[in-house]
Amino acid sequence: MPRQVDQTERRQAMSEAVWRVVAEQGMDGLTLRAVATAAGCTTGMLTYYFRDKKALLAHARSLMHQRMADRVDVLASRGAAQERLRSVCEQALPLDDERRLEIVVWAHFQLAARSDPELLEQHAAAHASWIRRLTGLVRDALPFPEPSDLYERVHGLVACLDGLALNAVTDPGAYPPELQRHVLTTHLSLILATPKGTTTP
Repeated sequence: MPRQVDQTERRQAMSEAVWRVVAEQGMDGLTLRAVATAAGCTTGMLTYYFRDKKALLAHARSLMHQRMADRVDVLASRGAAQERLRSVCEQALPLDDERRLEIVVWAHFQLAARSDPELLEQHAAAHASWIRRLTGLVRDALPFPEPSDLYERVHGLVACLDGLALNAVTDPGAYPPELQRHVLTTHLSLILATPKGTTTP
């Protein structure tokens, strides 16, 4: 008896093919034909699961965000507060092949969202979720009462992570993993060791 097709697995495989195409060819190379080839299926099968390229792209972006969120959920529940913060932050850096692929694709998705209201809304929701997650982790890791500039500290951390990640995938020789970790350590030290603008609990 032939194996029953798992539609969720098939959609995931197609979204993973989107990642590979975007990573290798950029958004300009993202066509249904290219994705079908990368997924090892026909364009007809692709459109059976996704009505058009925008729907396919939205699912691929959502799946990538969910996979990272799942990893973060696990890490955010382990170890001391500062260890949890550092481990979660490292998920946003290209320290291995999986995260390198994610960041390259994320960069392309982010640029594409600028001119597409639906993708922009999806990106904004994912970004807001990331900010909330880091805010909670930074608040837990602080060795002093919550500072009045917590909002700025968290956004500065996100800017540091984004800039570091983009530079590391653009010029990996100049930003090896050990340097990425050192920069992150330095930035976290500044955030967690300066009780400027503290408020009374």
